[in-house]
Amino acid sequence: MNLESPGTIAADVLIASDIPPDEAVWLAAEFTSVGLTADLRVAGPKRSFGDITWAILAAIPLQSFFSRLAEDAADDVHQRLKTFVNRLLRRRQTGTGPRPVIVLQDTLSGAQVVLHYDLPADSYRQLLGLDLTGARHGPLHYDQEPRSKLPQSGPS
Repeated sequence: MNLESPGTIAADVLIASDIPPDEAVWLAAEFTSVGLTADLRVAGPKRSFGDITWAILAAIPLQSFFSRLAEDAADDVHQRLKTFVNRLLRRRQTGTGPRPVIVLQDTLSGAQVVLHYDLPADSYRQLLGLDLTGARHGPLHYDQEPRSKLPQSGPS
């Protein structure tokens, strides 16, 4: 059990594989830098969502976390979240195999948000504006295809 410091939010963080102690310290510090107190654990056997292999799964109250980021970073909240995700994933990347992702799981609704390395800033703006209370059908991903390229449906 991790004791929260005043003003921080607890995060249960599962890591897909063992990491050296110095990397665990670095990872915990990265979470602390965005107002989260990380309780780090190794997940055991490889877990995935279909064809997506995650490197880190963090269970946190997402709305509280996003609100905290907004208080701390004001206009740059989406950039701060993007920087946090990219720093974590840059360190976890290897030259082979699927690119790792971070999964943020809301502790209140169970909603899961899959974040890839180097997503556009717009993806973070959209994420921070979502109401995740009703999102319970599988993990949420950012659609990187331009809307004009997606098939159109509906009445003609």
